[in-house]
Amino acid sequence: MDDEHPPSLWMSMWKRFVIGGVLIVLLSGGATATVALNTASGLAHDIFPSVNQIHAPKGLVVPEYSGGPETYLILGSDRRAASKDVYDRSDPPHSDTILLVRFDPEQGQTSVLSIPRDLLVNIKSDKGQYYPQSKINAAYTYGALLGGTRGSMVLAAETIEHEVFPGLKLNGIVDVNFGGFIKVVDTLGCVYINVDHRYLHVKGEGGEEYSEINLQPGYQKLCYNNALSYVRYRHGDSDFVRVARQQDFLRNLREQISPENAIGQIDQVAKAVGRAIVTAGFSSSASQLIDLAKLVGFSQSKPLRQVKFRVANGNYGFKGQSFVTTTPSLAKTTLADFLHGQQKVSAPKPITPPQRSDHGHHRSTGSSAASIGLYPTHSSGQDELVKAAINVPFRVLYPSLQTGPAVQQPVRAYTLLDNDHHLRHAYVVVWQQNGLGGYYDLEGTDWLNPPVVAHPTETHKIGGVAYRIFADGGHIHTVAWRQGPVLYWLTNTLLEDLTNEQMLGIARSAESLH
Repeated sequence: MDDEHPPSLWMSMWKRFVIGGVLIVLLSGGATATVALNTASGLAHDIFPSVNQIHAPKGLVVPEYSGGPETYLILGSDRRAASKDVYDRSDPPHSDTILLVRFDPEQGQTSVLSIPRDLLVNIKSDKGQYYPQSKINAAYTYGALLGGTRGSMVLAAETIEHEVFPGLKLNGIVDVNFGGFIKVVDTLGCVYINVDHRYLHVKGEGGEEYSEINLQPGYQKLCYNNALSYVRYRHGDSDFVRVARQQDFLRNLREQISPENAIGQIDQVAKAVGRAIVTAGFSSSASQLIDLAKLVGFSQSKPLRQVKFRVANGNYGFKGQSFVTTTPSLAKTTLADFLHGQQKVSAPKPITPPQRSDHGHHRSTGSSAASIGLYPTHSSGQDELVKAAINVPFRVLYPSLQTGPAVQQPVRAYTLLDNDHHLRHAYVVVWQQNGLGGYYDLEGTDWLNPPVVAHPTETHKIGGVAYRIFADGGHIHTVAWRQGPVLYWLTNTLLEDLTNEQMLGIARSAESLH
């Protein structure tokens, strides 16, 4: 069932791309559109055409729209029945994106949980077919062989509800094909992303035929192929790093879709989405579209809460393949966190940053910094930043603390265009924490309101500086603050390897070099 080498150039562009944002973005736009009822009815028929609705077995999906929490399964698939290629049309489809999204107005948050595609499970169909010790993404393919698109969606959902999360109740299923999603992305435009480190791969180099990528670190707008190559990147990464990168892309995509700006193109987007998805638990009624829009509309102003899937072994060798394993206890904890966890961050205890002598060397850090794994940065890193940022027209900050294992990467000073096409200056310093997606970075820019800092989880004022905290559950992902006409932010690794105390400690240690 391994489909790392898809049969066509089209598929090679789209494999591993997170699809879940389609429904979230579209409904978030509809939430504030205040359209007339007949317009809503037309949109409902465009988004949920009856021809693309399936009837799930009784009890598999429970559509309830009471204003309370709702949980949806979103499957990113490579269905290509309309392909001109005979092989593409006949080859069973695959699903590499298995995403649970929970809209919870009661707790004022939206939670997202990605199920690893390599998760080891037993797959059982309701007709008696049994596929023991398989990867969970194979359920979608086996289902297609048994019953087409409906079979894929049903068997994938049954496997999740019976084998992974017993007790989970789904309110709907959305199957999004990669081919249709390109039209939605074309309509919505590009996405600003905080690229965490240097990405470079030339197709065919080292015998690898994966898509090419050539991205510098730093905050930048990614369009089409660059965006796809970024979320698909897999060289030296684990499945968990790819999932984290995809979720980060989804979070940034949602932050940058303005409902007001989308109204003028909402008809076009609605039709594109309707052609890209097959659903279970939805109808073409205006009332349901409005209810759904109300349900998710609140999420536009709140951060996405990314829930981590608890694993026992992330690289379990079995039958010549690599699997992800969990236990009933760990799965139960994951589900409880997804359903009932809250977006709360306890304020880390502040530490005293080390002080530099007149010669630029660090004085003793004391036990407080070392006790949380922070140590003085090297003067060579400061020197490199001064040289690289010589043309940056504002004060550059450099932290006096770093994590013990971190190795600084080359500094980059650059320019970018903001949302209003004004030229902005920026610089980024990257540290490599470990070899598996473990890069954290400090960024500075004279663009004061980029989308990345639009909706902080909370703010802590320490030493007269207001630190804006952006969190995934209880983990700090980004710390941002302003000093005069400059915005700075520190971003955790994709897997959030740095603790909350380390994130705040490094941010507070940042000081001016010129």
